[in-house]
Amino acid sequence: MSYDGLLLDFDGVVVEVLEDEKRIPAFRTQFEQLLTGDGVTLDGQVIDALAHSVTPDRVRSFSDRSGLPPEQLWRYRDDAFAELFQTVAGNGDKDPFDDVTALDGVDVPLGIASNNQRRIVESLVTEYGLGEYFGSIRAREPTLESLDRKKPEPVFLEQAIADLAVENPLYVGDKETDILAGQRTGIDTALIRREHNADRAIGTDPTYEVHGLEEVVALLD
Repeated sequence: MSYDGLLLDFDGVVVEVLEDEKRIPAFRTQFEQLLTGDGVTLDGQVIDALAHSVTPDRVRSFSDRSGLPPEQLWRYRDDAFAELFQTVAGNGDKDPFDDVTALDGVDVPLGIASNNQRRIVESLVTEYGLGEYFGSIRAREPTLESLDRKKPEPVFLEQAIADLAVENPLYVGDKETDILAGQRTGIDTALIRREHNADRAIGTDPTYEVHGLEEVVALLD
């Protein structure tokens, strides 16, 4: 198969995943700092729950418990993560994978389609000098409505494909939602296996299963 573009998920594909044992307490610290600065208090269980992926309905239920408008609560959540990832950038907890240099040999347009916040992805891309690789970065805005655009919805992939003006890209992800998003877009997919997802079962079949970006680049030939 000949591909005219390459789309990548970001966390777990380009950069390392910040594991829960570090991410959750660091998020709690950042979140509480933001709340304290505004004179707001919030149930610790709610804060810990917001450290994970949540649905808009669940955010609204947390809003009812806290008395904060849903959009404000979600903005606190996304701002806390933005502060957190600025802190961990460069400290060894969320570095690019060593095999990202395999992208040096790619001669088709590259893009990112991520469920992370766009400002976080762009910040880390800049921090690690990866900007030369990517002609498109599509990801979430820090709004509650953005949750409806997350993968497995194909929105970010379709936007990246339009940005790059390609017709038959390969999409690489590390989760079932990535593979489903690629399938809904009508393009081939590759599930990349790394340490954090080596044994994770998924309920759908990718076009390929690979163990590094070198294998991905080989698929483009």
